[in-house]
Amino acid sequence: MKSYWYKEPWFWFVIFFPTLAVVAGTSTFFIFQNNQPDMVSDDYYKDGKKINQDLTKYHEALARNITFNLKFEDGFAVFTPATGEMVKNQALNISFFHVTLAKHDISVLATAFGDGSYRVEIPADMLQGKWRVRAESIDGAWRVQEYVQYPNTSVIKLDGEQD
Repeated sequence: MKSYWYKEPWFWFVIFFPTLAVVAGTSTFFIFQNNQPDMVSDDYYKDGKKINQDLTKYHEALARNITFNLKFEDGFAVFTPATGEMVKNQALNISFFHVTLAKHDISVLATAFGDGSYRVEIPADMLQGKWRVRAESIDGAWRVQEYVQYPNTSVIKLDGEQD
């Protein structure tokens, strides 16, 4: 009796694992290509020098005692000035930076509402997890920031102190 190669179980057993390895490797390659991490920095030395220059904005916020309370409610991030010497109802640059995925970052120019608070609409598809939230004066004189976990129901304090 003649047996065909494709009817042999040992042939399929031997061929299964190399085929599985090729499929898994190809899948891994395409997943990596579509979800590449953002490059942190090409020149760490220059960035370090910029950070040291940039700390003056945080020191200015500390000197003016500027703090904000942040609360997430009804699809908005509500920034309420808590303390400090700042121009009343001045527009703010407000940014949300995802810690690993730069394509999800949000930056808006926020104007004050009648009660003095600033409201930023949160996109419905905003990722859950750790975010760096930053509020900066329109003229760039001071800056406050804090790392927050989104979503969050508690009131978060933003100040010039660096963690």
